[in-house]
Amino acid sequence: MTSRTNSILVIAGISFCGIIAYAVYFDYRRRTDADFRKKIRKEKKRVDKSLAQSRQAAAAASEISEAELREALKLLKSEPPPPTQHEKENYFMSQVAMGEQLASRGEAFHLPAALSFYRALVVYPSQPELIDIYQKTVPEPIVKIVLTLVNLDLGSKIGAYYEVFPPKWTNVSIQSRPPKSDTAGPEKVLVLNQDIKAGEVIYKEHPMLTCLDYDLQLAGTHCTHCLREIQPSLVSLPLTSSASIKSTFCSKPCQVASKSQWHSFLFTLDPPLPAVVELSQVTPTPAGLDARRAAQAQLIAYLNKDKRVNTMLMAKFIARQLTATNKTTGDTADFAQADNGEYRIEDHVERWTTGPVNPPPEEYPLVAALLQVTLPGLERFLTEPSHKALLGKIMFNAFGVCFGGGRDNRPASTLRPEDAELTRTPYGTERQVGTALYSVSTYLPHSCAPNARPSFASGTAELHLIANRDLKKGEELSIAYVDISQRAGESTKECRLRRRKELASGWKFACECSRCVQIRLELPLVRVAPTKQHNPIRTAARVDAVEPPARGEHAV
Repeated sequence: MTSRTNSILVIAGISFCGIIAYAVYFDYRRRTDADFRKKIRKEKKRVDKSLAQSRQAAAAASEISEAELREALKLLKSEPPPPTQHEKENYFMSQVAMGEQLASRGEAFHLPAALSFYRALVVYPSQPELIDIYQKTVPEPIVKIVLTLVNLDLGSKIGAYYEVFPPKWTNVSIQSRPPKSDTAGPEKVLVLNQDIKAGEVIYKEHPMLTCLDYDLQLAGTHCTHCLREIQPSLVSLPLTSSASIKSTFCSKPCQVASKSQWHSFLFTLDPPLPAVVELSQVTPTPAGLDARRAAQAQLIAYLNKDKRVNTMLMAKFIARQLTATNKTTGDTADFAQADNGEYRIEDHVERWTTGPVNPPPEEYPLVAALLQVTLPGLERFLTEPSHKALLGKIMFNAFGVCFGGGRDNRPASTLRPEDAELTRTPYGTERQVGTALYSVSTYLPHSCAPNARPSFASGTAELHLIANRDLKKGEELSIAYVDISQRAGESTKECRLRRRKELASGWKFACECSRCVQIRLELPLVRVAPTKQHNPIRTAARVDAVEPPARGEHAV
């Protein structure tokens, strides 16, 4: 060892011994001297206060207030976006480079750097992917600012949604009402904004998506898009497809709308997104076209097997997410007038209530395979859980379109009773001609004594909401999801039981509307005799006591 090393060890040893000696002395004083203990506590409080003030001062010096971030976000939104794809790519690269330069200049430039990274994020096609890259490569304080900006932007959209939706012309607004049970969450319902007389139209709403019943589509008697019955005076316009799917339309606008919104994407070999994707990016190969044709045929075969309407609507929804612009235009069967410009079809659907569904295990691979061969990489955005959630939203919010009193020749479903695709219609699903999804009417709750009813008086899937009685401003609106009329030969109790079975099967709730509650109170009690399986204590049960949990007048 060198003399320098020896000196270091000696000094360290002496210091260590001194520390031990002082520790022993300190412990002795602490145990035996009350004034010494009091002095220690006072000194500790002073040090803690000083440290807290130092931390607060440091945080205040480096923290950016929410008001500043909101103002910065407001300025960012006022900047015009790059119009073309090429300009977006150049804009993205320049903003990322600027953000890196600013980030290297220290804490004072964290906010300008975050704003540059946020500008790049806005034009990037996959924002979650870019955020993941930021978290691995960008300094943490800057990433936190970027994420705060994202949350503020998202929060403003969510908060503003119900300020502009539904549109004023619908004469209704969406309000939350408290849950009817401890397990149920708050429900959103439609409330009238003005008085309405019995028989008056409260509002009219075009559908977001439609699906004609398969037997009518095969027969070619109704329009595949607006569901109108094709009269002899109308020109029938077929639409060719690479897969075995038949589509007929009542007019050229319906044909064009259907082709652009979902048909070309799902069931042809045309470029899937010719309006927004350069053809060079999706140049097909013979093998690729064969794979696309095979995937389409496999999905069609699956849909035709049990006539699965909800799965077809889900596929159309995915296609329309990609083909729709912010403000769609075109035929009268478009729901653009309820879209308020800023909100797209997915913005509406993501707010809907979903329910538990268990599709056949082969369904998800078929849908994912079609997305993969149509637009490679798209399948990553539809996971199996998100597929189930989307299917649940569609199943729980679908309306049945019935003209007049409905038809009486609809083929019976081949699905199991627990998998039956029931729709909201006061005439019964078995009388509908097709299924449709609506952005406003989805918030209508069920009641067996409804104050409104859906009508399709135009002969298309356009929904007219009609008042059943005089209604006052502020009243909650409700419709019947099932046939609530008492049929010939059916007792009051049997009618109630039939309604509740359908509601439990299709929407997983037990109705607690005024009509159901009144009938239940009038039902006689049935004494259950004790058996070996029962507790010998006498119990009483109503004749229809075996029901799903009550959730009140159901709202989604």
